[in-house]
Amino acid sequence: MAWIVWNANWGFIGALLGEAGTARLWEPGPEPVFANSGTPGVAVAVRGGYRVSGNWRLVSGIHGADRLIVAAVITEGDVPRLTQAGTPDVRLFILERGRLSVKDTWHATGLRGSGSNDVLVQDALVPDELVARVDVPARVQRPPYQGFIPGLVFPGCTAVVPGVAQAAIDATVELARSKKTLSGGTLAESSQAVIARSEAALQAARLLLHAAAEAMAGAATGDVMLERRAALRAAMSHGAQVSREVLVAMYELGGSSSVYRGRPVERLFRDGMVAPQHANHSAAFFEVAGRVRFGMDPGVALF
Repeated sequence: MAWIVWNANWGFIGALLGEAGTARLWEPGPEPVFANSGTPGVAVAVRGGYRVSGNWRLVSGIHGADRLIVAAVITEGDVPRLTQAGTPDVRLFILERGRLSVKDTWHATGLRGSGSNDVLVQDALVPDELVARVDVPARVQRPPYQGFIPGLVFPGCTAVVPGVAQAAIDATVELARSKKTLSGGTLAESSQAVIARSEAALQAARLLLHAAAEAMAGAATGDVMLERRAALRAAMSHGAQVSREVLVAMYELGGSSSVYRGRPVERLFRDGMVAPQHANHSAAFFEVAGRVRFGMDPGVALF
């Protein structure tokens, strides 16, 4: 559930749209539920809007979503259109559910309930009012929308993982109170140091993630330094790495109790090991952050 809440957390799109687009999304009725994908598709400008096409993978929560928000590069004659800054013109496009098809591809070891299937879109018309730019200040002139917008999205991916790892610790502590070891004592008598180290490492990683995210949110868009983006990326990858280590430690402590379906640690381990596989948690971002620390070009886009 936490993974879907993170992935659907796109209500801030209203701050990037004009009043007409916001009114269209939040017209009288139920609150819209979003799914999204940041892997770029392509868009071609037409009268009144854009024609959008693409094949987006790993779209979590798509089965329960009312709208799909995707990134797409605007092309002219199969060549990316450039902004005044000389970069490809990438915008966010909001698609109605009826303009897409879902391909059943999510056959995974964990996070099975996320329904992270592929989404196919072919030449769907998106009106101008449902297209948002990310290279200009948001329309809403108040925090956090005047900060670095990607900073509102990416850290939530990592926040899920320590939560799963903490749940695994809690489940293992409960199991350890009664589980017998080969020596005849309880697991609680022999696992205290592992539990304490795991919780300390997890809490430290969580605090680092919060501090890095707050540093990003507290800066105006034009003032965000490359170092802050790199620090947030490093904190995210670190949080995922620590969570993995904690999950493995809890799985090992549980012994055979960890392998049976229906046991808490079994499912938490599967879900918790899949979530860090997301590209947002790649260990490559440690090297990227290190390059920035040495004043070098990061080599890849940090967001």
